[in-house]
Amino acid sequence: FFESHMSIAARAEQGNAKGSDLTEVLPTSCHSAFEDALDFMYSENQAAFEAPASKALLLLKIADILQISSLFEAMGRRIEAAFEDTAPLLLEQYCRFHIPGTDDGAALRQIRDGAVDLIVRKFQPFLTNAEMKTALLRLPARVLVEILQVDELLVASEDVVFDFVLSRLHGEPESEGPNAANEKDPRPASDSEKASTPERQDGEDSDDEEALWDQVRWAFLSSTKFAQALALGNSLLKPEVTQRALTVRTTRFDLGGAEAFGSMGYMNSLVPRRPILPPGVPPPTSTEIDFCFHYAHSEQYACGEALRSQPKRIGDVVLRVLVFPAGTDTGVARGSLSVFLEAVPQPSWPRDWEFANIRYGIACIRWPSGSGETWAAKKKSDLWTFKANRLDRGWHDFLAPGEIHRYLGPDGFVCIRGSLEQECLGRAFLLNQASQAGYSGGVGDAAGSSASRRSWVPRSHPMSEQQ
Repeated sequence: FFESHMSIAARAEQGNAKGSDLTEVLPTSCHSAFEDALDFMYSENQAAFEAPASKALLLLKIADILQISSLFEAMGRRIEAAFEDTAPLLLEQYCRFHIPGTDDGAALRQIRDGAVDLIVRKFQPFLTNAEMKTALLRLPARVLVEILQVDELLVASEDVVFDFVLSRLHGEPESEGPNAANEKDPRPASDSEKASTPERQDGEDSDDEEALWDQVRWAFLSSTKFAQALALGNSLLKPEVTQRALTVRTTRFDLGGAEAFGSMGYMNSLVPRRPILPPGVPPPTSTEIDFCFHYAHSEQYACGEALRSQPKRIGDVVLRVLVFPAGTDTGVARGSLSVFLEAVPQPSWPRDWEFANIRYGIACIRWPSGSGETWAAKKKSDLWTFKANRLDRGWHDFLAPGEIHRYLGPDGFVCIRGSLEQECLGRAFLLNQASQAGYSGGVGDAAGSSASRRSWVPRSHPMSEQQ
């Protein structure tokens, strides 16, 4: 095809007639890559030709249309070799030239479907790479809906989905904090990453925006993010979306909610994403609290930067896991993992509330490192009385500097599990607090409050490797 068009062009030039115009047969989105196709065609060493990842699929499309078999095979090998790391870029290129309702052929369709599947399985890790995140933000709304609606979407929490949709629709800079830190990349941005603020794409309308918002599972959004959503106002969040969001949260937290709102048609939002846990680890019980966060590199979090799990009610006490991925700013060695269990005061509690002699545990779960190996956990336990001026208790040096890498999953996630021991469940109710003598821990206790300051002195802590 390519050779025939070149022959037509040559004859036309000799006869001073109209030549062959390849722009009529190539999609507009492929024009920017055509010069690279010519470089390949006239290269003395085609085997050494290197195509940028941002043009690899465009070149494959050009090769397919113009029937340049050598370029098609070279780009096929290039795409296959880098597929695991560049799936968002490949899908973004596909969406540029694909016309909905048309068939681009089995090879391109296979690349497209494989990219969607891989993005679902590595969504949050891709967000930590600025170039891949930019490619994801450029995807059409219909494709993003296909990705975000999957239960198995790999995210540590629903807050990650909310932040992404907000960035995609409105270009709002994410607030500084745990989610912003989760997406920092120390590398300087490339030219392709310095894209303009995401805007509504051609052919998209308010219905597409609403469809994207509906992929956020509002019932599982943190209170901080939900408050941020409500503050967006009608110009950014349509009243219909806000109403559905409030309804699903009411349905989840109201004991009679499922019965009252079950017929409203969007109860699929009450299904949580699949939790991130090492293989073989049982789901948390009613007295356990799981918290997972993404750890891409050592500079991702600042010293003293805190992450918190969703709160969980156990009896009357409401607790959550409090994590400092780079350690607390209290003299602990930089790079330590600090983990605490934190009480979350409730309006219904009396002013002098107290949960005495609560024995709790915190575990960091380790992924199996090879075939035949099972998961393990480093666990520490302590006895503590939670009260208004003593909200949290745990360890500033739960993991020593550098030790966190032993507990990273294959996609860079760390899993923490907090728990209350069964022996103290009777003391997790406010009606029993008057008869309990408060225990606040001895002077030499290894555990401490997240706010306590002490000089760094290596200590031996109760620790066990458990299956």
